[in-house]
Amino acid sequence: MRIPLGLVQQLVTSVTRSFRKAFQEEFVAAKRDPKKWEAVTTTNFGNMDLSEAKQILNIDDINDTKVLEERVELLLKMNDKKDPENKGIGSAYIQSKVLNAKEKIEYEIQQQK
Repeated sequence: MRIPLGLVQQLVTSVTRSFRKAFQEEFVAAKRDPKKWEAVTTTNFGNMDLSEAKQILNIDDINDTKVLEERVELLLKMNDKKDPENKGIGSAYIQSKVLNAKEKIEYEIQQQK
């Protein structure tokens, strides 16, 4: 069964228009209130709170930067598919969670100062 070319063109056109409209609305909203837009884009961290970040990295004191860096490096190495020691086993998803947790903790440290 062949799909008519006109139908495909209409579908692509409508999807493109929808994305363009959504992008334009977000752009206008960002121009109206840049502080709010900046806060949303810089503090998301995958919707992670501090307790979850501490749990992922298995740390109690967020101010101990030496332990923080050691845990991050260890977890990233353990989940690296390209590392020969892991024999191709690893998870980019877990790596992203580790990096989100690190960024969240670093953000919280900055907020304390």
